[in-house]
Amino acid sequence: MILNLIINNIENNQQLIFLSGFILFVLAFLWALQYSLIKHTGSILSKSKSGWGALQNRFDLQQKLVQFKNSYPKLYHLLWQRLNIEHFYGLPLTTLLLAIGYVLALFVGLVEDVVTADSILAIDHFVSQHMAVLDQSPIIDVFILITSLGSTPITALVILLTAGLCWLVGQRYLIIGLLITTLGSTTFTYLSKLSFQRDRPLDILLFEQTYSFPSGHATVAIALYGFLAYLAIRFSTNFGRQVPIGILTLFLCIMIGLSRIVLNEHYLSDVLGGYLVGTLWLMVAISVTEWLTMKNKINWGVDWSTLQIGMVWFSVICVLISAIIYANTSQFPLL
Repeated sequence: MILNLIINNIENNQQLIFLSGFILFVLAFLWALQYSLIKHTGSILSKSKSGWGALQNRFDLQQKLVQFKNSYPKLYHLLWQRLNIEHFYGLPLTTLLLAIGYVLALFVGLVEDVVTADSILAIDHFVSQHMAVLDQSPIIDVFILITSLGSTPITALVILLTAGLCWLVGQRYLIIGLLITTLGSTTFTYLSKLSFQRDRPLDILLFEQTYSFPSGHATVAIALYGFLAYLAIRFSTNFGRQVPIGILTLFLCIMIGLSRIVLNEHYLSDVLGGYLVGTLWLMVAISVTEWLTMKNKINWGVDWSTLQIGMVWFSVICVLISAIIYANTSQFPLL
């Protein structure tokens, strides 16, 4: 009797169980990733350096490098400029450009699949239909709050508070990167929506007037909150703090994207497209910010006063309170 009750309960709440399991899996994965990064990064770097040294000795790379330099000086100079780790125009810029090109290629591939492939559309509709079952679940209120963190009013507030803090600590050039990642990603998303004109899911839970692909919330989650995490990591000198900042931001971005699927505001491919667009503009903004750093326009070694740190936490509290108010006054489910 009890076993039948449990089976019936599972059958009636398959979507909620799957969603809870997915969130727990993400939490476990991110915790394991954080633990591994903090615990093993130092040893991995040390082994890599020693391995590289052994490789150089084994194949006499230094001698071969000298021979290559003498034989092809122009090509050597060009490659050295691209691979120099001590200068922004070297390996850092090369890596960023390769990453930007890769993400752009992924986005183009996703667009092609959305336009032409039946398989990804079938997955989109399958997920949407299962999420529609949760429209009466109490968990919807939680996801309405989460999705509010990616809404236009709240993100505008975050941008204003961040710009104010950058001005307060005397690092005004950081605002350039902030505007690039937010305005660039927002404009790109808006133009993409107009270009593809994809309709939103039929069982949409919150009223929206724009098209579906790509997800603006997923885009701004990566572009804005990712850039804030980048700023926090750059200002911090403690690796033990940098890793949790990145992990928490990644979890927030995943939850904002997931909220758009759970609330049936977007298809799965819409959210993936938004993530790619946000990542693209985030890397562009980071590239510009690092270039400004190279030009000595930005000082990451700022000594934060108690007042300035207090302003950061005050801003965080203001955003959270505003999100709660917005979720309860403006985000009404269409039930």
